[in-house]
Amino acid sequence: MRGLVDRQITKKLAWKVGYGTASHLLSLLPGEARAKPGEQWIVVGHDMRPTSNEFAQRVGEGIRAAGAGAMLIGEIETPAIYYAVGSLGLLGGIQVTASHNPVEYNGFKITGSGCVPVSMGSGLGRIKEIVAETQDTDLPPVGPLRHQDISSGYLLHVKKFAGEIRPLKMVLDASNGMASKWVPSLLREYCIEVEPMNLERAGRFAHEPNPLKESALEDLKRRVRASGAALGVCFDGDADRVGFVDENGETVSNDLITALLVPDVLAKDRGATIVYDLRASWALKEEILAHGGVPRREKVGHSNMKAAMRETNAPFGGELSGHTYYRDNYYCDSAVITLLRVLTVLSEHPEEPFSALVEPLRRYVTTGEVNFEVEDKEGMIRHLAQTFSDGTVDFLDGVTIEYDQWWFNCRPSNTEPLLRLTLEAKSEQVKDEVYERLISILGEPSEH
Repeated sequence: MRGLVDRQITKKLAWKVGYGTASHLLSLLPGEARAKPGEQWIVVGHDMRPTSNEFAQRVGEGIRAAGAGAMLIGEIETPAIYYAVGSLGLLGGIQVTASHNPVEYNGFKITGSGCVPVSMGSGLGRIKEIVAETQDTDLPPVGPLRHQDISSGYLLHVKKFAGEIRPLKMVLDASNGMASKWVPSLLREYCIEVEPMNLERAGRFAHEPNPLKESALEDLKRRVRASGAALGVCFDGDADRVGFVDENGETVSNDLITALLVPDVLAKDRGATIVYDLRASWALKEEILAHGGVPRREKVGHSNMKAAMRETNAPFGGELSGHTYYRDNYYCDSAVITLLRVLTVLSEHPEEPFSALVEPLRRYVTTGEVNFEVEDKEGMIRHLAQTFSDGTVDFLDGVTIEYDQWWFNCRPSNTEPLLRLTLEAKSEQVKDEVYERLISILGEPSEH
């Protein structure tokens, strides 16, 4: 739920989101629990945007008007919301953030009891109905208010995921976002020499706070090469995603980061299921199988990933977007935990640079995800399935077509007239040939 401040996202809407979320989550409780106002708490946090604190206050007022308690935890990274909900047994949580969007945007991320996602199929639709139906935003508070500092408990929690970490030098780009609050001091506890970039949380961004964008990594890559650092990392705005570059300043894609972490996960949990989204490299599935795990390919999106992990009791999962999930983190994503796990793997191989650990996983070549403007998205997906019907075809998310030498997935955007294409092949020549053929069908790539 995101939009432009003062146009789509207003103080009145923030109140309604708090009220609607609390009303919906309270309605799911047994009657006795609903009859005791103030015994159920919803945690509210916010990022560093200029409007976020005020919006969080209004969210809290709406929560209290609906009869729940509002626990305000201040300026925090989004994964801290999951920790608070999970560790304190709260009714739910709301983070005020627009993640990687420009500073003039804001929004709300909502989670339910037990850190179960609140998506369109699991309550968000009902919350939007309550928001639309609610006119009076001056209802008096019924539930209590509490201000709470969760930082010590949260940091102890994430440190449980770290193994032995040896001293090294790294470049940290916080993207002027929430990673700057705790990550630098946390890394220094492990004697990591941190060369900082963009730590100021002043409500403006030096670059787009999105580690998926190569343009956002350019300065980081230059700094890594110039400083002789062992690696560089770039967080997004609300610090629930992180991107990596090796000591040569080369991007390490997030599916390969997931693959890099698989051996340690399966060494501790043999035969476990590892969940990944269907855009991931063949190399990830191969790593899971090679280490005795069960690969589970899933639709894109955090609600799909978390549901699949709960269903299979999977200890670990990862998306190409950079969201990486851990069963022992309430089945939620955490960029900080992922950074600590990567540093642990690097420390297990002190004689090998980051690039050497990743190189065996670079078995295939990929286009990455490329957007195409297509009005009739479903019609084009059917056309692709017919055109490549001699391959292995499935419709888990859009259409995926697989051959011996290459595969692609083409899936529709939920909000725009776009199809998103990911193509992988065993050689550059094959990739280029297939890509040209797909462009002849889909048209030229979009700038979006």
